Amino acid sequence: FGTRLRPLTLSVPKPLVEFANKPIVLHQIEALIKAGVKHVVLAVNYQPKVMQDAIEQWEKTYGIRITCSHETEPLGTAGP
Repeated sequence: FGTRLRPLTLSVPKPLVEFANKPIVLHQIEALIKAGVKHVVLAVNYQPKVMQDAIEQWEKTYGIRITCSHETEPLGTAGP
């Protein structure tokens, strides 16, 4: 899980690693919001509680619905 980004991923999931002062996944979510998307589904495996906490905050901040699909085993790039 995120071995190429170690040691950054030892404490946070890869989508929450900061790039340009905000988590990588937040850049993507903001772009989706600008495109008019109202509901995002994210596949989550590593540290799901940490991801869920961040997602709940973003839902309130951005007024978007974000659903987590929890992978019980890593399914690769294609996801669930």
